[in-house]
Amino acid sequence: MVKTTNFLLNTTFSLYILLFIINKSYMNNSDNEKLKITKLTDGIKISVKIIPNSSKCEIAGIIDNSLRIKLDVPPIEGKANEKCIKFLSKLLGVPKTSINIISGEKSKNKILYIKGNPEELAAKIYAYKY
Repeated sequence: MVKTTNFLLNTTFSLYILLFIINKSYMNNSDNEKLKITKLTDGIKISVKIIPNSSKCEIAGIIDNSLRIKLDVPPIEGKANEKCIKFLSKLLGVPKTSINIISGEKSKNKILYIKGNPEELAAKIYAYKY
């Protein structure tokens, strides 16, 4: 009875580990494929999901084809929008005036237009380690 119980515990534990490894590798390999960047002649359009009131500003991965961005400010009086633009301008090395919110100004889900060389901007975003 003890041998059967140990075998079942080891098998169950091994299955959990295997599922974790498969899930982790699937998510890591497909992040760039999930992120949708629309390249235009003079810039890019990108979808972002803002997570306000975080402990620090950072890119936190990709969710539903959108770049997930954590910001350390509340979503009050446009502060999160301003911080998002400032954060991305530093990250991408473009002026703040090059980034415009096309839609979602009062939503966590936004579409941004970033003016600049579309190939370089897309490469910088894809190169960032989420």
